Amino acid sequence: MQQHYELLYLLSANYTADELPQIKKRVTDLLAENQATIKKDEDLGKQKLAFQIKKNSYGYYLLNEFDIESDKVAILNSGLKIVPGMIRFLITAKKEKTIMEIEKERKLQEKLTKAKEKEIEKIQKEKEVKPAKEPPTKITLEDLDKKLDEIIKGEDML
Repeated sequence: MQQHYELLYLLSANYTADELPQIKKRVTDLLAENQATIKKDEDLGKQKLAFQIKKNSYGYYLLNEFDIESDKVAILNSGLKIVPGMIRFLITAKKEKTIMEIEKERKLQEKLTKAKEKEIEKIQKEKEVKPAKEPPTKITLEDLDKKLDEIIKGEDML
């Protein structure tokens, strides 16, 4: 019985971008040899690793989703171990998304994007230069003397 799987693999950044298609083809050929039907093939790009793996600080992340017979996964697993440049890989069983689920995720992503944009606008408005308050009016010496007289009179009454 065929099941839906996801393969996430990490290739060494020692290879150039021109050499990647050859390695990707080797993985694709390995999937084809095992009668896998590829549903999704995505290059997630070169990224810094959280920690060094096999003396690599950077790596190319690649993702494949495919349908394959359950008993062929073990054969695929052993074949991926000998692909040159392969740092790590992980094959996981995955529920295949329906068109409605994909559309729902897309709408949710759009809502999140709009919410982020609104938040950014709000922050930018807060950072805008606000007009300075009017400087306090100057007090004349006469006004100051009157105020002092009032204070002194108040103390005399105590």
